[in-house]
Amino acid sequence: MTGRLSHKLRTSVMRRQRGIAAVEFALVFSLLFFAMYGIVTFGVVLYTQQVVSRSAEDGARAVLRLGQSVQANDSRVQEVIYDALASALITPPEAGTSMAQKKAWLRTQMGSRQPPEITQQSAEQILVRVTYPYSASPVLPRVVPWSNGWMPSLLVGKAIAMRPAS
Repeated sequence: MTGRLSHKLRTSVMRRQRGIAAVEFALVFSLLFFAMYGIVTFGVVLYTQQVVSRSAEDGARAVLRLGQSVQANDSRVQEVIYDALASALITPPEAGTSMAQKKAWLRTQMGSRQPPEITQQSAEQILVRVTYPYSASPVLPRVVPWSNGWMPSLLVGKAIAMRPAS
């Protein structure tokens, strides 16, 4: 009799242990998932910021190549900036796969809000400023509703082209 009772008791304890393991797995998996999501999201935002900064630098180099003929908000410099942005991995799949489709998507996203700015700071300095609306088109989808608080809405890249004094 005691053998059968202890067997039932062991079986009952083991059954309860399996339930505890499932609960522990659910809790640990949730924590790990949110930690990984945060790390990956931060990495993607950082990558996008680097792309925006690089596109501003490419615009500044274009200002130097074009020389004294560059005017405020020059379309040739803006074209170089859109080329740099379109060559990166920040456009969503629905934007298309060709460079022309990606550039059209970027013009729609950025141009309506804030196109790349080329402004003359002084006789020698020209500022190139690129503002990318990250919240309007994040690379990764928002999985958790509270992620809006720590994700930037705008990413800004600036570069100054120093022209030689004439």
